[in-house]
Amino acid sequence: MKKIYKYLASALLAAPMFASAATSYNLSNDFSYSNNPNDAWSFLYGTTLLTSQVPLNNGNPLYPAALPGYWSTGADLWSNTPDVIKAAVNGSSAGETDSDFLAGDVIIHSPNAGEPLFIVWTAPEAGTIDFASDIWYAHSVVNRSNDASVSLSGSSLGSATISSASYGDRSNTWHLSGNDLSVIAGDTLVFAFTKSAGQSFGSLDGINVDITFASAVPEPETYAMLLIGLGLLGFSIRNKKQTA
Repeated sequence: MKKIYKYLASALLAAPMFASAATSYNLSNDFSYSNNPNDAWSFLYGTTLLTSQVPLNNGNPLYPAALPGYWSTGADLWSNTPDVIKAAVNGSSAGETDSDFLAGDVIIHSPNAGEPLFIVWTAPEAGTIDFASDIWYAHSVVNRSNDASVSLSGSSLGSATISSASYGDRSNTWHLSGNDLSVIAGDTLVFAFTKSAGQSFGSLDGINVDITFASAVPEPETYAMLLIGLGLLGFSIRNKKQTA
């Protein structure tokens, strides 16, 4: 009997207990024009989910970039903020420059008033994440700034002021990353944006986020070893009863 227990323990210790089932998330690639939340991503103004908008063609130069739709509190690019847009054209075709953003970049306009804009990624289950993010000023036609911060389930990972003087274009970004960060289901990686103090209006920032999520999944070999060990243990117990 002791030999069986010893074999079972050795087998389980020798077997790799977990495999990394990795899933990649990218803010631009995953962008949806119709769903919020969209899989693990959500866009909020304070605690309220932003709604899908088709921009009014009322002379705002950003209009071509916001097609075929974007996320905001309303369809007027002049007055409704905050905004989350996957740019349909380069900045030079939308009242900015190509150093501000290119087609496919996600850009945000911080709120003109009120609570922060939040871009949130939510962990689907327990595991670990590696992430890399880049944030930059994308509004070179005006001299403003945003305060940006990143947190994981309420714990700050970093903050910065994003302006033409600091992190001023897509080639000069505020880069923040983290590796092997433990999460449980429902934990959130949050990117928050507010206009800097003393300003009347928010402004545009570009944001890119890549996340690799690895869940803890038992290896098939582990189950096989466990079943073999339990089978041998049961066989040994039955034989012992028969010979008693």
